[in-house]
Amino acid sequence: MAMKQIELRLALVFYGGVSLAIYMHGVSREVLHLIRASADRSSRQRGEIKTGQSLRPLSHVETVYRELLDQLAQTIDIQVVGDAIAGASAGGVNGIMLARAIAHDLPLDDHRDLWLQNADVTRLTKPQNGVTRYLKSGAGPVLNRLVENHLKRQIEDPETREKLRYFMQARWFSPPFSGESYISWMLDACAGMDAHHREGATLIPRGQRLDLFVTLTDFYGRNRLIRIDDPAFIEERDHRKILNFHCQHRVPGVLQSRLGPEFVPDLVFAARATSSFPGAFAPATLDEMEEVLEDRNDLWPHRDAFVHEHLDLRNEDLERHAFVDGSVVMNKPFAPVVEAIKQRPAAREVARRLIYIDPVPSTEKRTEEEAKLPGFFRVILASLAHIPRNEPIGEELKDIERHNRKSRWLAQTIAAADPVVAAAVRKILPRSGRIKPADLTRYRAQANAEAHRQAGFAFLNYQSLKLHAMSERIAGLVCGLGGGRETDLHEDGVLSDISGRLAALAGIENTEAPSPDAELVTIFRSLDVDYRVRRLRFVIRRLNGYYRFEPPDGAKALDSDALDRLKGMLYEQIDHLTWRLDPAFYGPETRDLCAVYGLGVTHRAGKEHSFEKTDYSYSDLVAQLSQMMGLTDLDRLQDDLIATQAAKLLPEDLHADLMRAYVGFAFYDIVTFPLLQTNDFSEINQIRVDRISSHDPGTLSPEGVVLRGKDLNTFGAFFNRRWREHDYLWGRLNAADRLVRIVQSAAGAGALSEMQALHLRKKLLRAILEDERNHLHGSEALIEELLDELDPADTDDSESEANGPGAFQLT
Repeated sequence: MAMKQIELRLALVFYGGVSLAIYMHGVSREVLHLIRASADRSSRQRGEIKTGQSLRPLSHVETVYRELLDQLAQTIDIQVVGDAIAGASAGGVNGIMLARAIAHDLPLDDHRDLWLQNADVTRLTKPQNGVTRYLKSGAGPVLNRLVENHLKRQIEDPETREKLRYFMQARWFSPPFSGESYISWMLDACAGMDAHHREGATLIPRGQRLDLFVTLTDFYGRNRLIRIDDPAFIEERDHRKILNFHCQHRVPGVLQSRLGPEFVPDLVFAARATSSFPGAFAPATLDEMEEVLEDRNDLWPHRDAFVHEHLDLRNEDLERHAFVDGSVVMNKPFAPVVEAIKQRPAAREVARRLIYIDPVPSTEKRTEEEAKLPGFFRVILASLAHIPRNEPIGEELKDIERHNRKSRWLAQTIAAADPVVAAAVRKILPRSGRIKPADLTRYRAQANAEAHRQAGFAFLNYQSLKLHAMSERIAGLVCGLGGGRETDLHEDGVLSDISGRLAALAGIENTEAPSPDAELVTIFRSLDVDYRVRRLRFVIRRLNGYYRFEPPDGAKALDSDALDRLKGMLYEQIDHLTWRLDPAFYGPETRDLCAVYGLGVTHRAGKEHSFEKTDYSYSDLVAQLSQMMGLTDLDRLQDDLIATQAAKLLPEDLHADLMRAYVGFAFYDIVTFPLLQTNDFSEINQIRVDRISSHDPGTLSPEGVVLRGKDLNTFGAFFNRRWREHDYLWGRLNAADRLVRIVQSAAGAGALSEMQALHLRKKLLRAILEDERNHLHGSEALIEELLDELDPADTDDSESEANGPGAFQLT
């Protein structure tokens, strides 16, 4: 039996929390270390280490993560992959930097300096006017009494006392923190990362994609047109903005990325805007960003595209637009991450984990002071910060559970359909002999027709859903290519026109049973990308089951590398298909046709436009898209892959099983597509949710840890270097503990003994503490105390048991 292989897919959600960003930075470093260790291991196994594209050498900490994966490999081969990252406010900054590091294999060392050195109130605060400070200096004794009476134990630290006095002498009723300085520090940190940039280097597996989501609050908002019954349209002001950046590893060494060096200004603006805490920073504006770049003599290569496509602003809107903290409208951005990972491909069997980083969960009971009726300033502060930051996540978790139920239903539905489909397909496929690709094409068409015939009245629902899905897909593509000024109304009109035309061809409005028009069949063959994607993902799902295949006695064991190669070919075909849904795939001729058609539809609906041409051509548009997509050519390539290439890589009985699944997919799709109504056919897996938090017990913190950054209304770490070091270090330690447990959970019971797991956790924690000895000069006592708790004598005992008879020997 081939070694069982699993992809552990990590999706991360970083909460907001002002100075708790420093704790989250520690967490993000450990996530990066685990993914790097796994990527290094996988690339070496596949012999993909190449000059110029090779990964950076592993650090001491990363080698311990590598040992964990090596030790598990005795029973299960695990590859750890980053799927999606979302962040708001301080979490958005960390999410951006982690996404860049994963996308291009970059270090986060310079961001440690950003947080530990620059995230200090004396550096964040704007330079003060000398006269103003002189006039306020007489308030020193008053400030001392205020600080001592209201902050109690925190003020015992002299550094914090002095910086609080300095901070409270800042200009009143003016944001004290400098957005310009903050931008410059982030640009410097990104430049430090990019000094290690190597073309083609990435931690994203081939054919896969990393998505980054960052929430912003558009202070003035944008008007959106929404169709209702009467009046026909209403306007709604929308303040929520979710920016999406991504990096896709299309083919080996070729990245389609918006996270690379040339997009740094876009990303830094997003980081500045999402963490623009109300009252602490002035709102983020494009003018501020451009002034900083000009002072530094830095360029903004994709400024116009970022402004128009990501921020959805036009030139006349720029001066009046400002952005404030993303946590005001969405502090816990679960929704975009869950939506993204539902359709993620995987090269192996999948274990999905959604990890949210909540440094200080709101679980404490209300104090006597908090139980009082809130006053004026407390109400304002709670509305701006506490309440948005502590919004419940119950609905998001319920959505994940609904997704998990679909996963279970899907597995049950496929299992129930297998015997019926197998019987039907056996009547179509020949009993023996190799099948030529051209014959396979014919057998697929026969199976499709038979599936539709056997479905009876259920086919009505299936066809209706397919028409709606394809209409939405084509309408979105047309609008993306044509680019109307009023995008919401434009897409609504285009969707209405396309869906109406397709419904007429299908005969859905007739009272009799529909008989699809030949033109409709042609359109499905020419434009239905999603059906092909579902079919290939279904085949990959079947392949995933072969890793557990046990050959008959005396037969050759299945080569897991052959399965990987075959799945790689299938994912290349999926990439070819999904590339057809990207506007970047098309040229100016197609864009012009889409603009003519889209504006024609809007003009016909009664909207005024300066564009005068009304003779738009739907048929010309369909013909152009059909020609450009070339789906029938891709069908022939896929038929050849299944008939010829798969036959070379699989044993005969498994190849026959795969052929039946491929040919019979139409039967499964009729049953499952109405259930799912998405393209995540074969990749829908249960999503387990994990939390990384200072409150959770760990190897070195059985009762959890009290973070200093939560003091002073979560600004605490900005007032004391030792507090920042404390929180950053515990972020690394908490994350390491949790990540080892997550990997162990994905491997399943029995993959590691408790003693082996404890030994590895202790070894990892010791490596982290030793790694930070030379950087955290204010935490030497804490580091020594924690190292003493990791007594070498204890680890020696555990190691002797972990490496006992029959155990894997650690390197």
